[in-house]
Amino acid sequence: MILLAQNTQEYNNDIRAMIMAFFPGRKIVEKFEPGESYELGVKAWFEGTHTWLSIMTIYDWDKDFSELKKEMIYPGPVGEYTSVLAEGDYRDKSSFRNHFKKCIYILLSDYCNRKLPWGDLTGVRPTKIAMAKLREGASIEEAAQNYLDEYLVSAKKAVLATRVAAKEMSIISDIDVDNDYCLYVGIPFCPSRCLYCSFTSYPIALYEKKAAEYIDTLKKELDYISDVYRDKNLVSVYIGGGTPTSINHELLDELLTHIRSSFDMSQCKEFTVEAGRPDSITRDKLMVMKKHNISRISINPQTMNDETLRVIGRAHTVEQTKEAFRLARECGFDNINMDLIAGLPGENIDSMKHTLDEIKELSPESITVHSLAIKRAANLKQQLGEYGDAINQDMNAMLDMVSDVAGELGMEPYYLYRQKNIGGNLENVGYAKEGLECFYNILIMEEITDIIAAGAGASTKLTYHEENRVERVENCKSVDDYICRFDEMIERKKKEFK
Repeated sequence: MILLAQNTQEYNNDIRAMIMAFFPGRKIVEKFEPGESYELGVKAWFEGTHTWLSIMTIYDWDKDFSELKKEMIYPGPVGEYTSVLAEGDYRDKSSFRNHFKKCIYILLSDYCNRKLPWGDLTGVRPTKIAMAKLREGASIEEAAQNYLDEYLVSAKKAVLATRVAAKEMSIISDIDVDNDYCLYVGIPFCPSRCLYCSFTSYPIALYEKKAAEYIDTLKKELDYISDVYRDKNLVSVYIGGGTPTSINHELLDELLTHIRSSFDMSQCKEFTVEAGRPDSITRDKLMVMKKHNISRISINPQTMNDETLRVIGRAHTVEQTKEAFRLARECGFDNINMDLIAGLPGENIDSMKHTLDEIKELSPESITVHSLAIKRAANLKQQLGEYGDAINQDMNAMLDMVSDVAGELGMEPYYLYRQKNIGGNLENVGYAKEGLECFYNILIMEEITDIIAAGAGASTKLTYHEENRVERVENCKSVDDYICRFDEMIERKKKEFK
């Protein structure tokens, strides 16, 4: 257990995020007591608990001075307290926040005798920092150095983030932020639920009879979207899930036909279907997608080790992955992505090497590697007692291996993001061959265009550039609720679209 005691909660989220980065999965107990007696009260509570780590943050000020300071204290290895002082006006977040995060990072790093690859950065989109610097006229080298100086990021991650930022800027340089938009279509069905999954998904075996009703409802939402956005430019369509190819080929054909007939596709740069699970892919479905000129698909093994597939609940084998890939090639698909996960239960460096050797043989056009993130809604979170010791600690080395293989296959990193509870405080990276990057992946990360989402569990993002904000419009996660409360889904969008 970790005790976090404070006399104000102004930077509570920042402190918690940093603690979780060093101590993932540990329970944090908070104590909040404003007032002059705070320090004695906290110390007394420390002495009366069996807490193995206590962090005390004290905001203190003197009426004779305009500056405020924040002192962070934790017990040293033999019970002695170590402190660090962050000076400045804590009310001015724009100037104080990064300085404060650096101080608490140094404090925890010293305590743990460990540095994090991303330093004190805890946000989802670290590339935004490099983008801002590059737009100000900084060189690639200066933008990378800024990560080292201001955020204590490792040199390797600083270079990665800057490379990705430069690549993204070149790809989306001609985007019209006011008139271009992307369409996301969610198919929330899967052959089975993976151990690590927290997405909205339902077993197709139980929902097969309801799938047709779901598609009918989805088509109505798409009609509404196409009408509202008829004067804007659709630049990307992404069908995700779940596993879109869980539905039969007739329903898939019906959906794709409806999208092409309802939307003006003349400005569309790409049309992606995340086929995903190899056990859901058939020749009929591939031919339907080819008929509708789907430009990019994903066939996602996550690992090429059969034992791991069994453990994580993937109802397919390595051989099925290879067969699905060969079948897609036969059907004419020349832009195939493959997703991998670093740090799966029971896997190590050798496991990743075997996976990458198999991937090299297939030679896809892009690879997306995810660091395992254990989320509250995932079954893996509930089963940590069984698999906790097996979750891999070599994830950073695994990510380096993927980077090396991607380079051998002629790919460059083109998008990057991070998640809460991500293993090793690491990242997810997309690699692709030149000209075959996924436009949608970049745009949803950078939040510079509207992403209009349809389907159960889908989240629309609306950008307001003049106000520098993004608003979300959420659909019901439940398939049954989405169908029964469809009018409510439309009303939610109408309210925000106004």
